[in-house]
Amino acid sequence: METQIECRICMIGGDEESLIQPCRCSTSHVHESCLQKWRNLNTSNEKYIKCEVCKAYYVILRDYPNETFEIITRPTRITCPLFCVYTVYLLLGSTLVYALDMLCGQASLVILNGGNGNDIIKVDNINLSWFIYYLSYTSYIFCMIFFVHILFGVKNHVHRKQFYIKKTRCDFCAYFILSWSYFYNFYIFYKAFNMADLYMFTSLASVPINFFIMKRVSQIHDNTIMELNTNNVETIRSVIYNPLLNIIIPEDEN
Repeated sequence: METQIECRICMIGGDEESLIQPCRCSTSHVHESCLQKWRNLNTSNEKYIKCEVCKAYYVILRDYPNETFEIITRPTRITCPLFCVYTVYLLLGSTLVYALDMLCGQASLVILNGGNGNDIIKVDNINLSWFIYYLSYTSYIFCMIFFVHILFGVKNHVHRKQFYIKKTRCDFCAYFILSWSYFYNFYIFYKAFNMADLYMFTSLASVPINFFIMKRVSQIHDNTIMELNTNNVETIRSVIYNPLLNIIIPEDEN
C-alpha cells in the first residue's frame, strides 16, 4: 500500500494545497503556507532561511529585492548611546564651526542677516551665549546633513520608492519644517526684537529638538523599510537534491 505523502508541519496531505520539497531532506514535503508560517515564527534565527534538519538554505524568490537601507535597526535599545555619540560629535563640530566662522569674519551671522554684515553683533569674547549659538547652529547643520543622507539613501538604495514616499512624506515634511526652528528664533528674537541674548538661549532648545527629529525620522524610515520587506511576496521553490554532486537544483531547472 502506497504511503500518502503528508506535510511535515501540519501532517495533512496535498489534496487542498500542493506539497513542495524545499530542502534536501528526503521526507521534507510541506505546504508552502505552513513553511511560511514556520519561518515567520523564527525570523530571528537560522530557521527562517534554512532547514533545521539538513541545514540547506531555502530557494526563495521575491517580487522585489529586500530593502537593506536601515539607519537604526533597534532604536529603543540604543537611544542613550546614540545621544552620547550625537553630543560628542556636536561638541567637536561646534568647535570646528566656531574656528571656521571666526576665520571668515562671522560668516554664519552675515548669511543669516541676508548678507548684511554692518549690524551684526561682533564676538568680542567667548561666553556662554556664543557657545550656545554655535552649538545650536552646528546642530542645525547636522540635521540638514541627516536629511540629505536620507534623501540620497532612498534615491540610491530603496527599490519601491513610490510606496516609501507615500508612507513617509507627511511625517518627513513636518519634521523638516520643525528642524528650521533655529531660523524662526533668529528672525523673531534677533531681527524683529534685536534681543541677541534671548535669541541665543532660545536656540538652545533646538539642540534636543534636532536630536529628537533625527531619532524620530530614523524610526519612521526603519519601520517603513520593515513594512516593505514584510509585504514583499515570497515564493519558496521546490527543489531536487543531487546527493552525488551535493547540490540543490530548483525543480523547474532539472
